[in-house]
Amino acid sequence: MSKIIRVKFKKEGDMIYISHLDVQRLLQRAFRRAEIELSYSQGFNPHPKMSYGNALALGTESQGEYVDIEIEDDLTTEEFLNRINEQLPPGIEFIKAEEITSQTESLASTIEYGEYLFDIELQRALSKEFIKSKIVDFMNQEEIMITKKNKKGKIVESNIRPMIKNFDLLSLEDKSLTFTATIATGSKANLNNNIFIPKILDLLELEMDPLDVDILRRDLYVVEDGQLVSPM
Repeated sequence: MSKIIRVKFKKEGDMIYISHLDVQRLLQRAFRRAEIELSYSQGFNPHPKMSYGNALALGTESQGEYVDIEIEDDLTTEEFLNRINEQLPPGIEFIKAEEITSQTESLASTIEYGEYLFDIELQRALSKEFIKSKIVDFMNQEEIMITKKNKKGKIVESNIRPMIKNFDLLSLEDKSLTFTATIATGSKANLNNNIFIPKILDLLELEMDPLDVDILRRDLYVVEDGQLVSPM
């Protein structure tokens, strides 16, 4: 009798530079070494029954990734966590697990938001008053327009303001600042950080490579009764 376990895991250190596909392969090898039998799909090309939340961009650290894993072994969640964590490399750790049913809605269909921290190293000092006023102006806009190519290769305009739930200054030191933001991170709407970070840099009149901004995904959220809650 199989069971489905929902897992929350961290991805940090050198592991932020391996792709989502490589994480999938890494986890499958770890399950083999841990001697935990995965359930497989039927058909000509069977694959492990593992389904993830929103894929993490390369180079992004995370404290809140999620995956649903169907296993054939009758393990408690505690045994499951102990056995798999012994086989995982530094930088990936399963931190929480709970059993769910086949009726539980999938992560991909329910996750709507991600909470992020953005660390920016400054070339010049900025005052808290300047930053705060810029944030207020930014969040008071009804429209924040971007141009991008659609799937047909046509250039279209899009308003990203509805996809930004929260955006604020978390800390400011001499030459570094940290923003926190909760933005659309799901299948219904998804605000890519490759679009959002340049907007932040423009807002602060900073000329720097967006790739130099360090990103941490704190967690992913579903919406229940208008409130953001963890998927588990």
